[in-house]
Parts: sequence; C-alpha cells; structure tokens
Amino acid sequence: ENKRLTVVKFLGGDETYMNEFEFIDIFGDNLRDLMIERNYTQRSLAKESEISEAAISRYLKKERMPTLRAVINLSLSLSCDVDDLIPTYDYIK
Repeated sequence: ENKRLTVVKFLGGDETYMNEFEFIDIFGDNLRDLMIERNYTQRSLAKESEISEAAISRYLKKERMPTLRAVINLSLSLSCDVDDLIPTYDYIK
C-alpha cells in the first residue's frame, strides 16, 4: 500500500519528503524509548493514558498512527512534550 508523500521542513533544516510510514516509524521508536526511560509497560501506560493496550501495541509495532487524543494522553502520561513523540517541523505541505 502506497502512502502519500508529504513535504516537511525540519526546524533549521531543509525541505525533505516523508511518507506516512516514516511518521509512524518515528512515533513508534520515540514511544518505545520514552516507555523504557520512564519504566512503563504497555499495560501500565494503557491504564495511565486511558488508551487500550492493543492500541499501544500497534503503535510500538509501527502498525498504526495515533489520534491527536492519543498523542496528547500519551505525552501527559509520559510527562513529555508532544514533540518528544512526534518531531517538530516548520511546516508540512
């Protein structure tokens, strides 16, 4: 399945192309790293963030992009900024 390419400009950097799979990949890696750093299991994070354990599993397996609600709940539960989960860009076309 082809995902649409998106042009993004990283803060202080050049424009580049990134597809939705790459966004999902970055999110999954960042979520895993933050969970390890803060000693969360999938079950404990699911309970804290009010997101299903199955959804968190899919994020970690890079099978699904989270909703805005999920990103906000996860960032609050992990005591991190949203851009710790999803990189910050100057813009997305």
